[in-house]
Amino acid sequence: MRQDLEERFIAGQFKFMDEDFEGCICAFSEVLEADPLCARVYQARAIARLRLNDNDAAIKDIDAAIKCDPENARLYYHKGAILFKAEVLDEALKSLTQAIDLSPEYAPAYVLRGEVYERLGDKDAAGLDINNAMVLRKESTGVVDW
Repeated sequence: MRQDLEERFIAGQFKFMDEDFEGCICAFSEVLEADPLCARVYQARAIARLRLNDNDAAIKDIDAAIKCDPENARLYYHKGAILFKAEVLDEALKSLTQAIDLSPEYAPAYVLRGEVYERLGDKDAAGLDINNAMVLRKESTGVVDW
C-alpha cells in the first residue's frame, strides 16, 4: 500500500480506537477508493460497520476482503463473528469451519464455533470445539498441566 494510503489507514484506526466509527469508515472508504484490493482495509471497515450494527454492510465488506485474500483464515473467522451477531447461525458455522480448515491451529475460531454449536443446541460439538481451543491455547502458551 502506498505511504499516503497507509497513513490514511492508520488515521482511520485511531478514529476506530476513539470509537468514531463513522469517521473511520470514511477514512477506510477513501483508502479503498484508491486501492480496492486491500483485504485488511475491508476487514477493518467491516468491523467498524459491525460496531454500528450495520450487519449487511459488514458482511459485504468481509466478503470483499475474502475475495481479495481467500486463504486468510482470520477473514472467515470475522465473517463467522458477523454472521453470529446477525443470528445467521448456519452460515456462521460454515465460515468458522472454513477458518478452521485453513488454519487448524487458530483457537479463536474453535471458541466461536463452539458458541454457534451451543446456540444451535449441539452440546457435544460445542464441547469438542471448546476443548480443542483449550488444547491449542495450552500448546501456544507452553502451559503444562501438572
